[in-house]
Amino acid sequence: MKTRIISATLLTILLIAVDIFGGYVMFGFALCLSIMGMFELYRVLGIHKKVFAFSGYAIAIAYYALMLFGFEEYVSMWALIAGILTMMVYVIFFTKGYTAKDAAFSLLGVLYVAVPLSFFYRIRIMENGLFLYFMIFICSWISDTFAYFVGSAIGRHKLTPVLSPKKSIEGAIGGTLAGTIFAFVYAVILRGKLGVDYALPFTIIGFVGSIMSIFGDLAASAVKRNYDVKDYSNLIPGHGGILDRFDSMIFVTPIVYIGMFFMAKGV
Repeated sequence: MKTRIISATLLTILLIAVDIFGGYVMFGFALCLSIMGMFELYRVLGIHKKVFAFSGYAIAIAYYALMLFGFEEYVSMWALIAGILTMMVYVIFFTKGYTAKDAAFSLLGVLYVAVPLSFFYRIRIMENGLFLYFMIFICSWISDTFAYFVGSAIGRHKLTPVLSPKKSIEGAIGGTLAGTIFAFVYAVILRGKLGVDYALPFTIIGFVGSIMSIFGDLAASAVKRNYDVKDYSNLIPGHGGILDRFDSMIFVTPIVYIGMFFMAKGV
């Protein structure tokens, strides 16, 4: 437990530091996080030493380059080209025993890991992104923490007995309520600091984001169950790997960004 607490503290300090610096520091952090997460996924899926892993990294880096230089309107074109290039690699190396499943796994790493984690950067560069960034952690870590304690205290009904036997319906409800309440309180705090009323959108984002956090956790667990592994890696002592610690955020970051985007548009 001591190791877990120390790791969590150091990781929290790192996440706050990259938020304060923002800009290229946040961009580099999101990119490194994505590549490391992709490597962990590829290793579990058994393609980390195959050419498809490197094509996946290349596609992810290309996506980040488009994002950095403000060419988001070309993302749909990038997705099409990424699919074509992946299948070209498959055709070229078909005789070496690679399968279509390897090609699909390559794209999965990009779409499941790299694209969602890129929203760390995209949220940070929004107006007031320095403060909006923390909504990611309210929807994920705060929600997950309260889900754990509520589930441990009064959890009686299993949420998903096969995927995650320790998760309960009571814990899920408790975590969702906590994420929603903390989001509202955070909006009130920001209203006093920034003079902007985020109460309603933050409350909605907190509610939806907390629910998506549960699915993000379960999705990562499903892959581990399918491939009979306990953790994606041991990179973070006491927590496992990038995908073990950031699994919920993979589903949360796009939700937070979409909510912030429509909030900025006044929808």
